[in-house]
Amino acid sequence: MGESAIVVVSEALRGILAEALLCAPPLVDTSDEIVLASPAEMPHDRHTRLCIFLYRVHEHVLSRPEAMQIKGPLGFVLSYLIVPVGPDATHCQHVLGRVLRTLHEHAELQIPEAGGELSVSLLRHPLEEANRLWSALQTPYQCALYYDVRIARLGDAD
Repeated sequence: MGESAIVVVSEALRGILAEALLCAPPLVDTSDEIVLASPAEMPHDRHTRLCIFLYRVHEHVLSRPEAMQIKGPLGFVLSYLIVPVGPDATHCQHVLGRVLRTLHEHAELQIPEAGGELSVSLLRHPLEEANRLWSALQTPYQCALYYDVRIARLGDAD
């Protein structure tokens, strides 16, 4: 696995979402307010920020027939928590709506530096699992989106 693949994917998501949130009508003031960080690390001030938090990395498990056809390294799954943090709950819900629409429109990505073809999918986290994640972050539960990014194949080197 190329050691920069994960950060390349995270930065690509950040770029896609920054572009979407800055288009008319803008929902954030600057692209600096789209951050690769835990929501627990965000200051609570007058700014609305979008946190893109990588909380799990695991191997993409294929069925045995699929795995037998692939030569070389298999893919990985990057799991992200995406949550707006800001003073206005209604505004944060607008941000969530735009994130949903944007990632639906970008469900398939081509990122050569991260192994090529990637798929982005919204997860249906059971409330219990979401609560465990928020407890681990030691922050109160917030309405958030959970996405998996499947990297079809990762190369051995950068």
